[in-house]
Amino acid sequence: MLNSPIDQAADINTHPDILRDLADESIELARVVAKNPSTPPDVLEALSGYDHDPEIQRNVTANPNTPVEELITLGADFPYELINNPVFPLLVLENPCFFQELPFDVIESVLLLDDIPEEYLVMAASLDSYEISNLIANHKKVPFHVLSQIVNNPKREKEAYIASQHVTFAGEITEGWNEEIWRAINKYTFLNRIKEKEEFLYNAGVLDERLMLGLTPYSLLNIVYNPDTPSDIAELIINSFFPEVQAQRNLNIASNPNTPINTLIEFSDAKENQLLISVASNPSSPVFVLEKLANMDNQEIKQAIYRNYNTPNSVLKILYQIDDTKENEESIQNLKDSIMKIIQYYQKYQTALYLNDLDINNIGKLLLLSNNIDDLIWKRLENLTSFDVLIALARHPKTPVHILKHIHLQSKYYKSNYPKTKSIKKTLRILLARNPQTSINILLHLIRDDSFQVYSEAIMNLKTNFALYNQQVAHFLDKWEQANNQEAPPNTLHDIVNTRSIALCLAVANNPNASAETLHKLAFHPNHDVLTAVTKHQNTSVETLLTLSRKRKKGYSNIRAHAIKALIQKEPNSSGAVLAEIVSSNEPTSPRFIFLLHPLAPPEFLAQHASSICWIERYAVAQNPSTPAHVISELAVDANRLVRAVAYQRLQTL
Repeated sequence: MLNSPIDQAADINTHPDILRDLADESIELARVVAKNPSTPPDVLEALSGYDHDPEIQRNVTANPNTPVEELITLGADFPYELINNPVFPLLVLENPCFFQELPFDVIESVLLLDDIPEEYLVMAASLDSYEISNLIANHKKVPFHVLSQIVNNPKREKEAYIASQHVTFAGEITEGWNEEIWRAINKYTFLNRIKEKEEFLYNAGVLDERLMLGLTPYSLLNIVYNPDTPSDIAELIINSFFPEVQAQRNLNIASNPNTPINTLIEFSDAKENQLLISVASNPSSPVFVLEKLANMDNQEIKQAIYRNYNTPNSVLKILYQIDDTKENEESIQNLKDSIMKIIQYYQKYQTALYLNDLDINNIGKLLLLSNNIDDLIWKRLENLTSFDVLIALARHPKTPVHILKHIHLQSKYYKSNYPKTKSIKKTLRILLARNPQTSINILLHLIRDDSFQVYSEAIMNLKTNFALYNQQVAHFLDKWEQANNQEAPPNTLHDIVNTRSIALCLAVANNPNASAETLHKLAFHPNHDVLTAVTKHQNTSVETLLTLSRKRKKGYSNIRAHAIKALIQKEPNSSGAVLAEIVSSNEPTSPRFIFLLHPLAPPEFLAQHASSICWIERYAVAQNPSTPAHVISELAVDANRLVRAVAYQRLQTL
């Protein structure tokens, strides 16, 4: 007589009603009941829904008494139990198309098994699916005639190539495998492309240079247009793919304030208007270059010079064709009369003020010629919103404070679809920050600006005009001096960053005396310049770099790349773990492949993907010096002869 419930649950002679009751008593008993071939189908159907217990579901899948519908439902998760269920071959025998009619995920799971009957591979080969063809072409047990069928399928060029490299079809390869592997990688797309992560891995410094020209055009163009890209890399991309983008790259270089002066001088001799406009707008362009460009008969170039916040008055006078050798009093009066007439006309008819190019030109010319503007003129100009008028007002050394306040509001809140609005608003803030009439309140606001050029000019203005008699200004400037003092004590620098001021925090982040603790605190600052400086600091800890490398907010990709670059130098193993997280996916992807090629890939990550359905990922694992020996041994008997050759060669060095 059976004494225990477990014995009863396992006995094929136990009455179905008792089995039904036992299945409800505990998980342990349910697992045993699920194995019992005498368990009624309705009980097995109920047990198949135990998603929280895979062992129960596995036993249900292996049970010949399980209803067919439940078998198929569970088959994707338990393919081995499915095909080894005694009922399964009978179902195939009863319906010759049964296997092909299974859901795709079930067929896929079955084909991923190492040990399956050859007949299922043959059946699967009749399906018109590139995923199925790829699985078959990578399977060790596939027969020659099935491989031949795939190789000769004109619709499956990529899968045909994979099948052609199966050891059963082509035999072992004895030489030239590396050349063949990279020829194939460059010719075919074997996995899903994720362009943003490809570019990220390039920026992090882990992209194999052999893959660079295989990046998407989008990524290649971003690399070309990036002013920090080494010239040899940019030229390689341009010469290989995009000769027509050299002009755009030159535009980007000409617009970059960090471009060497000699390059800007060289570009100023160009014939392309867009390139000259970029040079004209560059705040680093020398005065003599701006003078030369100002004499050109081109309104767009002249406008770019005018809107350049570093253009001196001497060059502006060239734009306005002002001759300093002549008396300008009459001209000034005429300009005043003209401006008053325009504004009075609009006031009389109470219509919105519209300024044409001549009106704007006259206002700018008047403000350049005269430091003594009548109060009535200021009154007429105080509410204008034309950007070019605002620039002229922001430049004038005696613009009333209330007009400067108006300009400040426009530089913050003015909305427009005009593509250059952001740049012009920054120009206005820089000119405001320089203006000796700008109030302390506005300057204190500008020192919190995101732009280095804005807040550095504001600090200089405060230092020059307000430091001696305003306590708040004096306090800020004292902190500014300490933040930039390379001999300042670390604890002093640590206290400074409590202000969260971008200017002060960036200065501390660039100070070699900043402690690891201070830099870690700065790692949570919202400003990207501050974060980038933290990643480049010699005292930044591994913990801080790990924090920055895991920032997942939109727009933080470059910060993460900088952090990982630094992490690679300080703690390679940690950087490998972070990169493994970044490229992880449920299917073969280009970022995952790129990282599998790199020696930083952790051994466990390499082992995890040694059985990838994508042969080039298995190749990447085989060639990687960090791959464990037992994994290399397994790959030495891979179905793909190229993977085998690489793995076998590696075995000889272990």
